[in-house]
Amino acid sequence: MKKLHIILLAAVAAITCTTASAQSKTSYFMEGSYFRTELNPALAPTRGYLALPGMSGVGINISNNFLSVDNIFYQREGQLVTALHSSVSGDEFLGKLPEVNEFGINANINILGVGFYAKKMFWQFGINLRAQGNVALDKDIFRAVKTLGNGTYNLDGTSLGLNGYTEAYLGTSFPVCKFVNVGIRAKFLVGMANINSDFTEIAANVQPDAVNARVRGTLRANCVGLDPSKIIPGEQFTTDLLNMNDMQTLTSNVKNFGGAIDLGAEVRLLNNSLRISAAVIDLGFIKWKPSTAAVAKVTGDAHFNGYDVKEGNIDYGTEFNFYMDQVPTEAYTTMLNCSLNVGVEYAILRNHISFGLLSHTEFHSTATISELTASVNLRPTNWLSATVSHTFFNHNTPGIFGFALNLHPAGLNVFVGADYIGCNWVKYNNLPVPRDMKSVNVYAGVGFNFGRPKHIKEAEREMKAAYKQKKAEKKAAKRAK
Repeated sequence: MKKLHIILLAAVAAITCTTASAQSKTSYFMEGSYFRTELNPALAPTRGYLALPGMSGVGINISNNFLSVDNIFYQREGQLVTALHSSVSGDEFLGKLPEVNEFGINANINILGVGFYAKKMFWQFGINLRAQGNVALDKDIFRAVKTLGNGTYNLDGTSLGLNGYTEAYLGTSFPVCKFVNVGIRAKFLVGMANINSDFTEIAANVQPDAVNARVRGTLRANCVGLDPSKIIPGEQFTTDLLNMNDMQTLTSNVKNFGGAIDLGAEVRLLNNSLRISAAVIDLGFIKWKPSTAAVAKVTGDAHFNGYDVKEGNIDYGTEFNFYMDQVPTEAYTTMLNCSLNVGVEYAILRNHISFGLLSHTEFHSTATISELTASVNLRPTNWLSATVSHTFFNHNTPGIFGFALNLHPAGLNVFVGADYIGCNWVKYNNLPVPRDMKSVNVYAGVGFNFGRPKHIKEAEREMKAAYKQKKAEKKAAKRAK
C-alpha cells in the first residue's frame, strides 16, 4: 500500500505541475510584459520586442474541475493517507467530484515573435506550435475504484479529444480615441494531428469474486504522417501506417487548415487610474480532410478473478483491439478551446501601485472552467514590475498565490513567475506535500526590447502632472481651512 501511495503522489504531481508557461494570468496587469498580449491583444507592452525560439515561451497550461492534492490526500490521526484508505469514506471522497470530470491541456512552443510600434499602432507577428486536449472522465470511474461495490458502473461520459497545430499570427493594437484601445489578432492554423473518441459503451461489472470491464466505440485520428493507402479495413492499427521520418511526405500531407481570431479592448477612465478590459481568445476552428484520416473500431475486454494465495498467481486478462474501419470520405471540423478574459484595474500613486481583478473562463467541449484572480501590482520604475496574486474559484481554497517579476529596460526583457503556489504544506513519508494546490505553473522567458514610443512617454508625463496638480489642490484646500 505504501508503494501505491507513492505512485499516486507522483501521478498527481505529474498531472498538476507545469513549467515554463508563456501564458500566465498573473502577467495580465504587468505593463512591460509582452506575455500579456496572449491574454488580450489590446494590452500592448511599453516597448517593442523580439522573442527567439527556446528562450521566450515554451510550456504547458493545465486546467481541470476535479483534481487537487487535497482531494487525494487526507489527514487521519496525524498521518496523511490517500483517498483509497479505509478511513476515508466513499461519500467524503466522491462528494468533492462533479458528475463529469474535465481535464484540459494547452501547450505552446514559441518559434518566433516580433512586436513593434509604428507611431501609436502596435504590430506583432509570430509562429507558435500549439496543442489543445480534453479528457472527460465519468464519476463512476472513481466510484468503482473507491467503493469496489457490487454492481455495474456505466462510464459512458468518458471522452477524449486532442488538436495539434501550427499557428501563424498577425496582430495589431491601436487607440480609437484617447481613452479606448482595441486589439485584434488573426491566426492562420495548420492542423498537424487530431484525435477524438466516440465510445458507445464503457462499463465495469464488479462482483464479490470477479471484476469485468468492457469498452466499445471508435477512435478517429488525423495526422500529417498518416498514409491512408496502407489502411486495410478489418486489420489492426499498427505504427506502419505512420511515416514520420520522410519530410517530403510530411510536407505533402499538410492539407488541414483553419483560422482563429483574438479580440480585445481596454477602456481607461479617471485620468488612466481605472482600466476596464475584455478579450475573447482562440475563437476558431480547424477543418480536417479525409485524405489524412483513419477510423478504428475499439473493442476491449478485461477481467480480474482474484489472487491465488497458495500458488501466488493473479487471475486476470486483457484484450484490446483497434481494428481499422473504412477510410473516411468526408471532412470534419473541430473547434479550439476558446477563453474569455475580463479585467478591472485601479492604479494609485502615479501608477506605481495598482489593484487588479481578472476573470478567466475556458470553454471546453464538455465543460466550462472559470477562475477569478486578484492581484497587487507594483511598478516602482518604468523598467521594473512585480505582481502578487491570489486565484479563487475552480475549487481553489484560500492560500493559493502567484507571483511574477518582470525586468524590461531598453534592450532586455526578463520575466519569471508562478501561479497556484499553495501555502499549506504537510509531510507524507517525510516528503512535503501541498494540500490545497490544484496545479502549479512556473514560467520564465527572456526577450529583447527596443523602441519605447513617444505617446507612452507623454501619457506618463500627463499622469505625473495630474498627480502633482491634485496634490497641490489638496494642499491649497488645507491652507484655506
